[in-house]
Amino acid sequence: MAGCNETAMECGDMRFYRCVLMACLAAGCGAANDGPSGSSPTSAQTAATATDGVRVAEAQPPAIVQASAETAKPADRRAEATALVARAEQLHRQGDALGTLRALTAAIAATPDSADLYSKRAAVLASAQLLPKAIADITRAIELAPRDAKLHNSRGFYFLSQQNYDRAMEDFNDAIGLDLAYSHPYNNRGLLRIATGDPEKAIADFDAALRIDPKYRDALNNRGLALMQVKRFDEALESFTSALDLSPEYPTGWNNRGLAYHKLKRHADAVADFTKAIELQPDVPKYYVQRAEALEQLDRREAALKDIEYATSLVQVAEINQSIKRSPSDAGLWVRRGQVLLSADRLDEALADFERALRLNPDNAAALTGRAAVALRRGNSAQAVKDASQAIEVQHDFIAFSLRGDAFFAQGDYDHAIEDYVAAQRADSQVARAYLLRSEQRKAAGQVDQASADFDRAVSLDPSLSPEDAARLKAAQPVESDTPRELPPLPDDVQALPEQ
Repeated sequence: MAGCNETAMECGDMRFYRCVLMACLAAGCGAANDGPSGSSPTSAQTAATATDGVRVAEAQPPAIVQASAETAKPADRRAEATALVARAEQLHRQGDALGTLRALTAAIAATPDSADLYSKRAAVLASAQLLPKAIADITRAIELAPRDAKLHNSRGFYFLSQQNYDRAMEDFNDAIGLDLAYSHPYNNRGLLRIATGDPEKAIADFDAALRIDPKYRDALNNRGLALMQVKRFDEALESFTSALDLSPEYPTGWNNRGLAYHKLKRHADAVADFTKAIELQPDVPKYYVQRAEALEQLDRREAALKDIEYATSLVQVAEINQSIKRSPSDAGLWVRRGQVLLSADRLDEALADFERALRLNPDNAAALTGRAAVALRRGNSAQAVKDASQAIEVQHDFIAFSLRGDAFFAQGDYDHAIEDYVAAQRADSQVARAYLLRSEQRKAAGQVDQASADFDRAVSLDPSLSPEDAARLKAAQPVESDTPRELPPLPDDVQALPEQ
């Protein structure tokens, strides 16, 4: 829910970082706040990616199901509804939102007086971002069970997700009035008050929820957020710590406590907490952005930049994933994602994407070049030469020539490396090193004039070079290895796209 959580840290020199990414990221801190089914105010939004495209009209049961419900005996209808609910729960666990909706709709047709079934279907609709239809279902449930505080809390939560604050407040008040010992509407009303700019009353609501349930983790977390808004950072730190004591595997809590540490200028502690959040949930870009800002305060600019670059890759991968889901046979999309993964040193995943593109189009030059780049990163220059050469046969591309030149350079074949660098129209310090090292080879072979010409060319490209640099560069040549660099895996949504 945009605007309800404090996420921004003092930028200082990190403004250029924030310009890169923050426009792509959600405004909230990601606090998990107990809604109708233990979800957060933004869960309906984030879950929508898993159920995108669900249409309620398609979720209606076949007419024969409705006809049988009208003629069946009450006991038979209840048994049918029970079986359909079990089926819906199974489909929900499998991630089949449309199937879940169909099963629940059929169950409602069998037992149309069940408030629980309308409530269940409302939760599925809300998770698919179909909030108006979710509200219609939960309203029907309230008509059937008007004294049920949980139903009022659920509808309030859906209104809160819509930013319909007046209606949400009415429902949370009603839920509290119906059950004074029910902690969740106090928590959700507190969130509403954060969203509407009343953090002091929000703190009072979270305190009320915690008096009912002292181990209510989300209320502790949200109380910390409200305390941050009124700049009571020490108390906020204590509240976040209490939430983490209850739930050490709670990434939102680690992130929010990191924000509190940062406000208290305890930047090393902030980095440690952001790192823990990343370990628990490595696919959230804002964790990296916030750690980068704390690293910047510790003058660890290089590490900060790496975090920003990695966060950028996560955002890009997420965008490409949506395109791949729509067009899984588009080889270009797999190449694009492979290139992003390659830039983030995700070599295994990048290679899988390039090979997937080649299965779709064996003559895709960009995929061949990408696969060559992965091989070169892993120190397998022979494979890099092979793949880059195949790419060049398909299309004379500067990138493929340049990459093959680097592979020849790694093999000590400076003649072919320079030839490819010329074809790539490349003139940089790497090319200068190739000329310098070839000048040493030619000098050793007695080719004095050619050696001198190569040295002059090297110096023209990089005036800082000297003859002594040749020996140093030769000694520094890397030893090739087929062993990939150890890196943590990407989020499941990258690895689990189905084979076509």
